[in-house]
Amino acid sequence: MKDFKQEKVIDYGNCDEEERLELPFLVEYMMEVSNKQLDNEHAGINDLMERGLGWVVLDYDFTIHRLPRAGERVVFTTKANGYNRIFCYRDFSVEDLAGKKLVEVRSQWVMLDLATRRVVAPDPAWMKELDNPPLDHLPRFKKARPLREWDNSQSYSVRYYDLDTNHHLTNSRYFDWIIDALPREFLNTHEPVSLNITFKKEVKYRQEAQSLVKIDMEKLTTDHEIRNSNDVAALAKIVWRKN
Repeated sequence: MKDFKQEKVIDYGNCDEEERLELPFLVEYMMEVSNKQLDNEHAGINDLMERGLGWVVLDYDFTIHRLPRAGERVVFTTKANGYNRIFCYRDFSVEDLAGKKLVEVRSQWVMLDLATRRVVAPDPAWMKELDNPPLDHLPRFKKARPLREWDNSQSYSVRYYDLDTNHHLTNSRYFDWIIDALPREFLNTHEPVSLNITFKKEVKYRQEAQSLVKIDMEKLTTDHEIRNSNDVAALAKIVWRKN
């Protein structure tokens, strides 16, 4: 599958106090671009739903050189990057109009049977139609660890508009909750350099969840956990730099 590109102007309403694109909207822009590519290949959300299937992300690894700014015109690019008997892989990037990389993202996905909620193996014939090659060596993803202690926590209840077409908490909302657990002053004086997140368990409608964070000001790292009752729903680690 070839690279798919889409030019976007960053909406002011999707940016923070410092006019930087918010991480949840960065993810939503990424999903918009990948869905458009998949729609063109008859493998988008609606095509999968007709088969009773859905895409579910397991991991993201972000390298952030600079977050796009309000009003900036940038190019989002995505490409399917192979599969094995369980996982599918997809890369994303954001560039300015001069071609300078602003953000690079690797991701790992599975197909889910929406009725049984079980993982479905990719169909090799279908993957060949999509020009998505089989992989002998799988990409490695950084894995954050569960927190034993934390500096702050925030509680949330999953609302209707927090749900996606797979009927669980949409993955961009995790980024919202992760950032919301950090102090405002810290967020206004620091920018993320890298972020890795692993999604462990679905969070569903009206369930209660907590966003926990441990802050290391010496290393400029924050470790995050989204906890649903006694279950770990997601784990993340962010490396920061001062503005």
